[in-house]
Amino acid sequence: MAPKHTVVLVPETHWDREWYSTFEQFRYRLVKLMDKLLDILDTDERFRRYVFDGQTIVLEDYLEIRPENRGRLEEHVRSGRLLIGPWYVLPDEWLVSGESLVRNLLIGHRIAAEFGRVMKAGYIPDPFGHTAQLPQILAGFGISSAYFMRGVGEEWDGNTVEFDWAAPDGTSVMAVFLRNSYCNARNLGYVVEDGITRVDMETALEQVRAQVDTLAPLGATQYVLLNNGCDHLEPQPELPDIIDYLNEHLDDVEVRHSDYEEYEALVRAENPELATLSGEWHWGKYQLLLPNVFSTRVYLKQANQQCESLLEKYAEPLAALAWANGADYDAEFLLQAWKLLISNHPHDSICGCSVDAVHREMMSRFERADQVGELIRDKALGHLTGKLDLPRPGFVDDDAAYARSLVVFNPLNFRRREAVSVHQRAPWRLHELPPELGVYDAEGKPLPTQVTNSSVGEYQSGEDPTRPTWDFDLLVEADVPPLGFATYTVASHARPEREPFALVVEPDVLANGFLEVMVSQHGSLVINDLVTNEVFLDLNLYEDTEDIGDEYNYSPAPQSWTLTTSGLHAEISVVEIGPVRGTLKIEQVWHLPRCIDPSRLSRSEDTVPCRLVTFVSLQAGSRRVDITTHFDNQAKDHRLRALFPTDCDAETCAAETHFHVIEREIALPDGEGWREEPTPTKPTSGFVDVSDGDRGLAVANVGLPEYEVLGRPDGAVIAQTLLRSVGWLSREDLLTRPCNAGPRVETPEAQCLGPHTFRYAIIPHSDTWDEARIWQEAHALRYPLVGRTVGFHQGELQTDDLCMFELEPQELVVSALKKAEREDALVLRLYNISREDVIGRLVSRRPLAAARLANLSEEPLPNGSLEISDQHGIEFPARPSQIVTLLLELG
Repeated sequence: MAPKHTVVLVPETHWDREWYSTFEQFRYRLVKLMDKLLDILDTDERFRRYVFDGQTIVLEDYLEIRPENRGRLEEHVRSGRLLIGPWYVLPDEWLVSGESLVRNLLIGHRIAAEFGRVMKAGYIPDPFGHTAQLPQILAGFGISSAYFMRGVGEEWDGNTVEFDWAAPDGTSVMAVFLRNSYCNARNLGYVVEDGITRVDMETALEQVRAQVDTLAPLGATQYVLLNNGCDHLEPQPELPDIIDYLNEHLDDVEVRHSDYEEYEALVRAENPELATLSGEWHWGKYQLLLPNVFSTRVYLKQANQQCESLLEKYAEPLAALAWANGADYDAEFLLQAWKLLISNHPHDSICGCSVDAVHREMMSRFERADQVGELIRDKALGHLTGKLDLPRPGFVDDDAAYARSLVVFNPLNFRRREAVSVHQRAPWRLHELPPELGVYDAEGKPLPTQVTNSSVGEYQSGEDPTRPTWDFDLLVEADVPPLGFATYTVASHARPEREPFALVVEPDVLANGFLEVMVSQHGSLVINDLVTNEVFLDLNLYEDTEDIGDEYNYSPAPQSWTLTTSGLHAEISVVEIGPVRGTLKIEQVWHLPRCIDPSRLSRSEDTVPCRLVTFVSLQAGSRRVDITTHFDNQAKDHRLRALFPTDCDAETCAAETHFHVIEREIALPDGEGWREEPTPTKPTSGFVDVSDGDRGLAVANVGLPEYEVLGRPDGAVIAQTLLRSVGWLSREDLLTRPCNAGPRVETPEAQCLGPHTFRYAIIPHSDTWDEARIWQEAHALRYPLVGRTVGFHQGELQTDDLCMFELEPQELVVSALKKAEREDALVLRLYNISREDVIGRLVSRRPLAAARLANLSEEPLPNGSLEISDQHGIEFPARPSQIVTLLLELG
């Protein structure tokens, strides 16, 4: 008689590289596990499969200790018995960029292929929820499945554990919801008696029967997936014998020793009618979600954003442009930088929910990746500027005390007229004041310019001790084409010509013709949108509440006490005034409760002074108010947020995520019976916006991924989390979570004591976020123009020669410009951020020999060749939120 159900039993381990122990401590266990696994695979042919957690970095970790075993690993990978990849690491998805997810899979595929085979299963079981674009990202690597445990809410109810999960562009994969966790057949048959572990076959029988009874009714076919493993568990050498026993004693169930690829194939062969579900997974109805890792150890998130930006927007594009103009492409060094960065992306790492030592080691990796990225960026800039023809203009006096060329790079694919800041350092004469400087375009017309932070100081080692150094920041309003360069001349002048200031800067007011910003006595802002005549009150009011939670979850105390800076005296002064940018400084001393009371019921009565300094900046012609907040944190156990009343009656908000802007409901589900109550805090990678359709307010951030939108009768309020201070990896006594999420370990460094700096911006606008192109302001904040000064010289290229691509429409956003992995071509990746189908038009300044559509693995698509118009132009369609990868061969 045919079995009623078939159990697909997958032996596996879930390997956290670092968590409650450090990387090296866990690596010791990894080596012992891998030694055992190889011995099993070498000696028992019945042990058909083993899945090593979907990641490949563990192979590198192991072979650093056991290099002699590479051949054994390759043999079992090639045979299909040891399944590795497709990832480099199993990442947290929310806290890393879309490009980081792509590079993670790209590197994982590369390593797995070197060992002989890539597992084509989207196994990502344990991250704290999943981004809406994951199906499209996986499909871009030829992966048609996704296996996950966390994030599911009411939207799944009534469906099978297998369903089609559609990305915002319509791309779908077969999702498998691990309803009973990825550990549902862990330690199969193991019992412990008198401290000794042995196999009890009847116990294994009971375990399997219990799982089949609960999971079979939820399946779309006869197949039931069981996972024989869990965190850091070693393989069970007795498994073939256990499977034989189960098949002998289960009358209506067959057990197959298998893997995730085969499970998908078996289910698809049945051709079941699967429901199609779309969107992100960020609820905790069935499993703990652990949502406040977005604000734990915020310094990690800031360091990660800085490193991602450096590699994605500066080092790689500049290296690619330099390669296209004759330079070597440092592919191996860029790979090393990416690997260092991505090794910080596992959920226990980037989420900040490990012991203190783990996160100290992470900062070293960020620093090393930054060092490589900065070197490659500067080397590429040096090559490109060296190629430019930059003669001394005739309008520069021969005896000018200071004269150089200024080259400015725009890493974004829309034209930008905004400030670029260039730090300068030059030897200077004793007892002489530095001159006034002017910046001029090619015709000698002066540009709005400011010199800030100017000082003449001590000479540096190796320099002439009779000549001190002049340090200053040159602030220029540049006009730079998309993904291109602009060149100017910087020269000293007795009285440089100046146009009237377009900025108003007063002791408590900034204005530029678009926006008027006023500072109240307690430091909050009033912004008058001079275009729409809308006035926004009490912006950037700071709020501080106790947090008795841990690294995973925020939790208020039973007797909660929230403080704000309303009524707190502020000292206001002007620190920058000029034609390019005006800046006001707001100084406050905020006395906050020292910590949580020992009873953990409320905040302590004694307080500590925390210095709060806010810099509010407005550029000429800008629709954005930039905020830089310095906070000296001397308090423990609390959460600091900045509040932005929108005065909008809205039911949804829009938040930037991976290759997409998602609409989220502001109201929460009731959460009755949920494993973890619905959370109001959500992630964003760039901005959050609230609009009523006629006008709105957006808050953009730099490395501050957690926000909440508070629904209030007088309009929604955006709450941007700046800092969360906690002292425990996990605790069991939170009001927002029913149980521990990890070991009860103290983590004093997660209190984040000391100075912090936060950057974000306020963007009032008319219409909706997409009509106002809010993403452009948010990206301009995150990815500033870069300038370098160089001496005058002759070269073979004009500035326009380096402005290689023009892309339309502006709703197409470039996420990557790099050299292809496997051929001499450029990769240009972009996505359609709009909610409409568009036709993309790319014009290359250089002739194109070939242009092809490719997948995310940089493999040309079938029938993906694009017609080239006049040797320079191509067109291609892009659905809403579709990711498009172009392979461009230059003529």
